[in-house]
Amino acid sequence: MKLNNKILLSNTLLTLIVFALSSIGIYYLVNSTVYGELDNHLLQHKIDLINQIDEDASSLQDIKELGILGSYEWIDIQKYDGTVAPNANDFATIDTMRNPNKEIEKKSYRRLTTAINVNDTYYTIRLYEEVASWEHISRTILLSVLAGLLIWILLLYVLNQFVLDKVLAPFYETVSKLEHISNPSDLTETFPDTTTYEINVLNRALNSMMHQIRSSFEDQKQFIQNASHELLTPLSIIRQKAEKILSNADALDEQTIKAAGNIQDTAVRLSRLSNALLLISRIENRQYSLDEDVEITNITENVIDELSDFIEMKQLTMHKEFDCTITVKGNSELIRATIYNIIQNAIKYTPSGASIFLRTSCDEEQRIFSVLDEGPGIPQEFIDSVFDRFQKTQNHTHGFDDNSPGLGLSIVQSICRLHDFNCSAHNRPDKGAEVSIQF
Repeated sequence: MKLNNKILLSNTLLTLIVFALSSIGIYYLVNSTVYGELDNHLLQHKIDLINQIDEDASSLQDIKELGILGSYEWIDIQKYDGTVAPNANDFATIDTMRNPNKEIEKKSYRRLTTAINVNDTYYTIRLYEEVASWEHISRTILLSVLAGLLIWILLLYVLNQFVLDKVLAPFYETVSKLEHISNPSDLTETFPDTTTYEINVLNRALNSMMHQIRSSFEDQKQFIQNASHELLTPLSIIRQKAEKILSNADALDEQTIKAAGNIQDTAVRLSRLSNALLLISRIENRQYSLDEDVEITNITENVIDELSDFIEMKQLTMHKEFDCTITVKGNSELIRATIYNIIQNAIKYTPSGASIFLRTSCDEEQRIFSVLDEGPGIPQEFIDSVFDRFQKTQNHTHGFDDNSPGLGLSIVQSICRLHDFNCSAHNRPDKGAEVSIQF
C-alpha cells in the first residue's frame, strides 16, 4: 500500500472515530438542549397559570374543566395528593393517552408536576406537552449538524488527498527512479533537490551513496578487466614453458613430468578464468552491439555440433523438441556463448548414457528456451545462488571440463541482463535440472 494511501486511511479511520464520538456527544447535547427548552416552555405555562389564578382565583375551575392550553398541551388539576412538595417542579417523560375514549395508541409527553396554593388550599397541577414536535426539532437539528460535519469530513478527505499528492510527489519520483535501477550502469541517475526538507535529505544521501557505488563498481570493473588482460600474457608464457618441458619428457623423471603437467593445468585454468572475467567485464561495460537478428534454433544446432565430441564421449542422447522458432534481437556471439554454457553445463552434469532435452515453447506472453538434463540436480544449498560467480558443485561426473572456473552460469546471467532476458534454474520433479531463458 502506498504511503499516501496509508496516511489517508489512518486519517479516515481517526476521522470516523471522531465522527462517531462527536455524533454521540451532539445527540445528547441536542436532546439536552431541546428538552431543556421544553421544560422552560412548561415552566412558562406554569407561571402564566399562576398569574392568571392570582388575578382571578375563580378561573381555576374553568381551567380545570377546560384542561387545555394549546393543540399539543393539556393540564390536569387535582386536589393536592402529596406527590410533589409545594412550589417544587418535577419533570418526567411519560407515555400516556390524553383521551382514552378517543385515542388508540399512547403518545409521549413531557410532564411538569407541581403544587400551588389557592385560597389556602393546595392543588396538584400536571402540565403536559406532546414530545413528538420537539423530537422532530431535535432530529432536524441533529441531522443538520451531522450532515454539515460529514460534508466537512469529505471535503477534508479530498483536500488531504490533493495536498498529500503534491507533498509526496517528489518522494514517489525518487521511488520510481530507484525501481528502474536494474544494473550498475543505471546508477548515473541523479535525484533533484526538492522543497521538502526530509525528501531533500533523502535525495542527497541517495546521490552520495550512488556516486560511491558507481565509483566502486567502475574501479572494480576496470581492475578486473586490466588484471584479466594483463594475466593472459604471463599465463601464455607459463603454458609454453610447461609444454616445452613436457616435449622433452624422455629426459625427465616422473616427478618432474607430473609437476610440469600440474603447472600447465593450472595455467590453463587461470587462462580460462581470465578470459571469463574479461568477457563478463566487457558485457557489464556494454561493449557489444545488440542489433542482430539471432535465431535460437540455428545457434543451438551449431553449439551441438561443436560439442559433439564430448556428447559422443559420454554417449549422451540429445532430444530436440523445438515447438517454435525463436528469433530475438541481440548479439549473436553473446547469445551463442549463453547457449554454449548452458548445454556444456548439462553435458558436464549428465551421467554417461543418459539424455538431454532441448526445448523451445512459445505463447502470447513469452518465448522460452530450456535445457533439461538427467543429472543429480542442483544441491539445495546452491539452488538460490546457482548463477553467482565461482559457484561450483561437486556432483558432476569427472573427466569433462573439471577445471572450469565456475563462471559459466554467471556469464549466462550477465548476457541475459544485457539483453533484458530472464534466466532461471530449478530441479526437475523426477531427476536432473532445468535451465531456461525467457525471451
